[in-house]
Amino acid sequence: MSAKYHVALILLVVAGATLAGFFLESYWIDVAFLVMIYAGVASAWNIAGGFSGTFSFGHGLFFGIGAYTSTALFNDLGVSPWIGLILAVAGGAAAGACIAWLASRCGIGDLAFAVLTLAIAEIVYLFVDSFEPLGASRGLSIAPSMKGALDMQFSSGGAYLAAATGFLILCQTVAWLVYRSAMGHRFRAVRENPLAAEAMGIDPTRQRMLALGVSGALTAIGGVAYAQYLLFVNPLTFFGPAITIKVILFALIGGMGTPWGPAIGAALFFPLGEWLRSQFGGQLPGFDTLLYGFLVIVAVLAFPRGIVGTLARRIDAAGRNTAKPSSRLDAPHGIVMPAQTNKKERT
Repeated sequence: MSAKYHVALILLVVAGATLAGFFLESYWIDVAFLVMIYAGVASAWNIAGGFSGTFSFGHGLFFGIGAYTSTALFNDLGVSPWIGLILAVAGGAAAGACIAWLASRCGIGDLAFAVLTLAIAEIVYLFVDSFEPLGASRGLSIAPSMKGALDMQFSSGGAYLAAATGFLILCQTVAWLVYRSAMGHRFRAVRENPLAAEAMGIDPTRQRMLALGVSGALTAIGGVAYAQYLLFVNPLTFFGPAITIKVILFALIGGMGTPWGPAIGAALFFPLGEWLRSQFGGQLPGFDTLLYGFLVIVAVLAFPRGIVGTLARRIDAAGRNTAKPSSRLDAPHGIVMPAQTNKKERT
C-alpha cells in the first residue's frame, strides 16, 4: 500500500469519527469508540501475530498492564494518566519482549508459544483477581478529576471518540511504517522460514522480541484509554481472554498480515455484533450470538485470506488475466497465433 492510500484511509477514519460525533446518538457514539479501541488493538496484535508470526493468545496481559498502571498511579500518587501512559507503554513493551525472549530460550514452537502467552496472561489475571492492593476481583474506581482533559477525562462522548480515533491512527501508522520498513521485511522472513532467515543473518529471537514489544506497547495504550473511558478497571475486563479473542477474530476476518485488514475487520464486525444484539438480544436470547457466529463462518469461508488479503489477491489475478498478450503463447483462449510471413515467401 502506497503512502497516498494510507493517508486517504486515515482521512476517511477522521471524517467518519467526526460525523459520528455530530450525528449519532450517544449509544452509537459509544459503539464507535469501542470500534476504534478494538481496531487499534487488533492492528497492534497484527504487528506480532500477522507480520512476524509471533502468535499471541495473551494480549489481554498488555491491555491490563496499561489500564492498571495508569489507574494505580493516578489513584495512589495523583500522577496524571498522560504520564502513566508513558510508564504503561514501557511496561507493555518490556512484558512483550520478555515473553518472546523466554519462549526463544525454551526453544518452544509456534503452538506452544500461543499456549505460553495464554498461560502467562491467565496467571497474571488470577494474581490481580486476588491481590487486595489492586482491588482484587472488585476492581478499582477512578475518581473524577477537576482537571478534565489534563487527567484524560473528557466531558463528552465525542471527545472520548476523538481520543480513541487518535489511538487508532497511531496504531495504523506504526503498523504501516513497520510493514514497509526493513524491519517489516525481517519480520516476514522470520514468519515464513525462521531457519532460512537465520541463515541470511537475521536473528529470529531479536525480531520476535521487537515485534511483541511494539505490539505490547501499543496495546497498553489502548488499555489506558479504555480505563479512562470506563473510569473503572477490573481483572476480568482487562486481563481476561475476551479482548484477545475479539482482536484475533477481527484480524482473521479483515486480513491478518495486511496493514489495514484488522482495523477493517473490527469496523465491520464489531458494530454488526452490537446491531444484532439490539435487534434480537431481548426478544430471542442467544439468537444474536448464533447469527453472529454464522456470519463469521461465512466471512471466513468467503475470504480465506481475510477481506483485504483475498480481495487484493483477486484484483491482482484479474489484472494479470486481462494483461495484453506479449507473445503467441500468451494469446487469449490458448490459441497460438500464426506467424507472419512476408510477400516474397508467399509468392
